[in-house]
Amino acid sequence: MKTEKYKITEQEIEAIIKLTPQQRYAYFLKRICDWEEIWTLYEDDCIVLNEDKQGVLFVFLFPFETFASHYAIKQRGMRGTFAKCFKLNEFVSTIANKLLANSVSDALVFPVPNGFGLNVPLTRLIADIHKELGNYE
Repeated sequence: MKTEKYKITEQEIEAIIKLTPQQRYAYFLKRICDWEEIWTLYEDDCIVLNEDKQGVLFVFLFPFETFASHYAIKQRGMRGTFAKCFKLNEFVSTIANKLLANSVSDALVFPVPNGFGLNVPLTRLIADIHKELGNYE
């Protein structure tokens, strides 16, 4: 586990935000596996969820606090929302299962202000995380 905090420059933020959702997903997977952390948005003591027109619930996921906070600050209606970190193993082994048990079956991975994130089923995300972690063995 890395203990130092990853420093993201303003130029890096701007460059990464301009990537396609699929490119940000690849970046997201690499970074969460590198740092063994995953970030989401919280309000009070609850994970912030989004619901689409069909009633599908999504959890917001980000690779770093900087991107989660940037999104929350720039999105209308997200005042009072803050970034929260989970250790990657805790997210994979516990949090994802709790989300699935509560009918949250999808993740909105690395959304950006005035843009989109990639809609990924949580089961696929977990499989992709395990596959990426396999590259570290």
